[in-house]
Amino acid sequence: MSEFLVRDARRADREEIGCMWRLLMEHHRAIDSRFTIAPDGEMKYVRHVVEMMRSANARVVVAESIESGEIVAYIMGELQPRPAIALPGLYGFISDIYVLESWRNRGVGRALYEELRRWFVNRKAIAVELYIAESNPAAQEFWHEMGLRPFLKLLHDDL
Repeated sequence: MSEFLVRDARRADREEIGCMWRLLMEHHRAIDSRFTIAPDGEMKYVRHVVEMMRSANARVVVAESIESGEIVAYIMGELQPRPAIALPGLYGFISDIYVLESWRNRGVGRALYEELRRWFVNRKAIAVELYIAESNPAAQEFWHEMGLRPFLKLLHDDL
């Protein structure tokens, strides 16, 4: 039996999701100083999460501990149209995923991705895409295990 339940996020989950986003950003900042959080960043992110929950073209999914009821992870994605220069169709874009450290390597991330992937497939998406930090090898390994492969590489130059 699973230790967690995968379900759609509720408005009441927004603050816990915001805290996990902050942890995600702090993790990225520790490995790459270009990741910064604006003073009101978490508040704006929470508003964005609520907007995504309300959208018919987006989904926010959480993993909840069966024992404690605590939100231990989340994933957020949305359907986006392909640019005019590409083959027509929708693709599923994953903007964020975070699993609390104490819940990693227990199948939580995989369960969240599989649920969101099914949602994308049911809505006729033709691909799944996401950005990944070059400085985050654990995330690269996770997404490789999920079957995602590099396609484009974003290059950056601070000015």
